[in-house]
Amino acid sequence: MSENDELRALIAEAQDGNVRAFELLVSSHLPQVRRFARAFASSDADVDDLAQEALVKVYKSLRSYRFQSAFKTWLYSVVRNAFFDATRSRAGRERSLEEPLEADHVQAPSGAAPADEGLVQEEERQRLWRALRALPPEFRTAVVLFDVEGHSYEEVAAIEAVPMGTIKSRLSRGRALLRTLLAGGQAPDASESTGGAGTSDGGVSSQGRRSGK
Repeated sequence: MSENDELRALIAEAQDGNVRAFELLVSSHLPQVRRFARAFASSDADVDDLAQEALVKVYKSLRSYRFQSAFKTWLYSVVRNAFFDATRSRAGRERSLEEPLEADHVQAPSGAAPADEGLVQEEERQRLWRALRALPPEFRTAVVLFDVEGHSYEEVAAIEAVPMGTIKSRLSRGRALLRTLLAGGQAPDASESTGGAGTSDGGVSSQGRRSGK
């Protein structure tokens, strides 16, 4: 039996309600889903809960998968939608309570450098993820999937269900906003930042895939 046949058989078992088959099916994706969740969680403490919530949605949606795309593409599409739903729900709750945006999402850390190099690196990672969380969701998704997780343009476009030119445009604009945030600037309103499909790479220059893990 080929690897593809084994995957199809495992998917079929999971669709029939075999929990063990589902666990095997998603096990290799767990670290990536957790990192993806980190860009959408309200804090690091909520990452695991958000990732678990997304995987529950994958389990409940699995019967709808009809092999119309690669399983990985479908999985990330479901996970991405779960994260977007959680973000919208959280934003609604925050508006109802009239809570301001957390200041540490858009502020640079203090200039005092700790002596321990490991602590410095951890603080830089935390600062990067806070900046990622402040990006508009469409830009955030493109940057995390491409630069952090190493998906190709084609894969990100399939996950997002938009043209590849749109992904290149979102990457270019997302990286520019990320640089602004890391320099201590402010992110513009999300409604002003997202737009139509791009038709060129907009001068994309990667900051390095899989950064900030």
